[in-house]
Parts: sequence; C-alpha cells; structure tokens
Amino acid sequence: MAQQSQGRFRRFLPTTWGKVTLIVLAVLVVFASSAYVSVVVAIPAMLLFALALPIWAGLKRPRFLALVGLVVVLAAAPIATVVFTQDILTPVGAAASSADLSVSNGSPIMQNATVSPFTGTPSTNFTWTVTIFPQNVAQNNSTPVWLDLYISTCPGATGNGSLSCTQPYPLTILNNTLNPNATSAYVETFHYQIGSNGVWEWQMGLWTLNRTTHKPFFQLLVGDPTYNGIEGPVIGGFATIYGELILSVYFQDFVFLGAPFYFVLLIYMLFKNRERRKKDAQQRALGPITAEESAQPPPLSTKGSPLPSSKPASGSSPPPPDSAAAAQELNCPKCNAVVYAGEATCWKCGSPLTGGNVASGQPK
Repeated sequence: MAQQSQGRFRRFLPTTWGKVTLIVLAVLVVFASSAYVSVVVAIPAMLLFALALPIWAGLKRPRFLALVGLVVVLAAAPIATVVFTQDILTPVGAAASSADLSVSNGSPIMQNATVSPFTGTPSTNFTWTVTIFPQNVAQNNSTPVWLDLYISTCPGATGNGSLSCTQPYPLTILNNTLNPNATSAYVETFHYQIGSNGVWEWQMGLWTLNRTTHKPFFQLLVGDPTYNGIEGPVIGGFATIYGELILSVYFQDFVFLGAPFYFVLLIYMLFKNRERRKKDAQQRALGPITAEESAQPPPLSTKGSPLPSSKPASGSSPPPPDSAAAAQELNCPKCNAVVYAGEATCWKCGSPLTGGNVASGQPK
C-alpha cells in the first residue's frame, strides 16, 4: 500500500497541479526553515525540496529546475520578512549588568534597564530607566560615579569606530553624574527624542573607581550574544520596518540559498551533459540506423514475443567489425579530454579528430 501511494505521488508531481504543489511545498519549507530556525538549516531544505524532489519525480530539465529555485527564493523572502518584522516589533525584556565577581559582589550593579515605549514615531520622547545597586560593587571599588547611555543604529556601539557596522553611523551619548555617597538602590532616568525612523539599539555603561589604583572601572549591560547591544526603540509602523528589512532579506536569501542551489544545479547539468555526450558517441560508433530498419517491426515468435534478428535488413550497412573497440574512450591530442571513436571534433576544445590525430586511452 505504501509503495502504491508513493507511485501515485510520483506520477502526480509531473502534472500541472503537481508542479504547482511541488513549488508551494518548497516555498513553505524554505520559509519555515529560514524564519523559525536559521538560514543554515534552510540551505539543505532548499536543495532537497527545490532540486532533489523534482529530479526524483522525473522533472529533470535544467530550465524547470532553475525556475523552481528562482520562484522559491523570490516567494520565501517576503513571507519570512513578515515574521522578522513582527519579531522586531516585539518588546525585549529588561537588561542587567554582569553578576561576575570581577565586576560585582555576586549580584548585578545595574538591573531592570528598559526603554519605554518600545515602539513609537519620530516625535516620541523615549525614556530609559535603570536601577543602580551601589551595595553590589566589586570589592575594593567605590560606589558608581558616572552612567552613560549610548543610542545608535549600530548594535552594541559605544563609540564611532565599531567594526560591526559600516561607518559612519548615528550615535548619541547621554550621561548622568551619580551620587557617590549612595548606599541603597535608586533609579536613574534618561529622556531623548530620536527623531527618525528605524530599528535602534542602545547600551549603558557604568563607571566606578578602584580605591587601590585610583583608576576608573567601566562595565556594560549584558546585551545580545553577538554585538552586546539591546534592541529598541523601534520607530515606525509595520510597513516602515518591513520596507527596511525586505532588501536585506532578499540579499541574504540569494547569497545563502540561491548561490548553493545554482552551484549544485550547475554540477548536475555538467554530469548530465557528459553522460549524454558519452551515449551519443557510443551510438555514432555503432553506426546509424536506417529508415528501413527503424520502420520494420521485429519478427514475432509463436508466443508473440520478438525474436532477435539473425541478419541485417536488406540495404542496411553491416555493423563495424569491432563495435566495442570503436566505442573505446580515447584522448584529445590538444586538451586531453576523453573522446570516442567516430567523433569528428573534440566536445571540449573543438579540435578536429581525424585519422590518427587521437591518442589512445585506456577503456573505462
């Protein structure tokens, strides 16, 4: 029963509705892989559903396979961008500094750092807040004396020379002087109107003073694992953010999905062309089939099955004396490509292969 179902499915795919189903399936799988897992997982999904599955179903024409790959990339990117846009518009949680003993007494000095509102318009006045715990400073350090707020489109940037982003990029630094005599927790606040659409990032830096070396000590909030930035605020509605993301998603998909797909397709085409040339050369070496031979039906036995012909049809040319030798692989004298007896020119470089102008090779 399972084999019958598999056979029906395989016969269905080459039909018009089967091709549509195949393309839709490939688009959905690639979209889900890239949007909900990662683009790395989407690469084998693209090769499996947009290349291997059509070939398995008998849809082996390179033009059709190339079209499937293009449709999948063009259709999956806009759908994935919807998911990416919604993720960006979703507020992130509060941030805190590290609780490592090298920078604290085991509990973060900065806690509950947030920006409010998380989304807005260019005219929105945003508020950043953080709770400072002076009692949590590292051993032999003074109470916090200075707090910086960094606002940028470059994730994790605390200066103008970040290697993570193309320069120049917008960067605003706000600072507050803290009470050096504070002994209990207190809240610090920043207010700022950014004034332009986009996905912004921020970070906070706290300064203390080492009592032994009298040198300032600086620590940041713990942000994302890649750039150590904290997302927000997001200025502009869904359409604005979608429009900013769609080109970068298309670029990512063409580079990470399209390039591997078409590279594998090219390798597949080269192997198929070599196989076709080999069969053509063997057929030419065995000699042409005359029209009389092709039109004449084979003789039938008493059971209705064809009998092997004992002699060639009248008027046809006899087969070469040694067809196996004629189909032997040889070498082009100019580029050393593998050719076959009976070929007039080399398939690779175009050099004539007449007379003895061919180097004998070993049969494979």
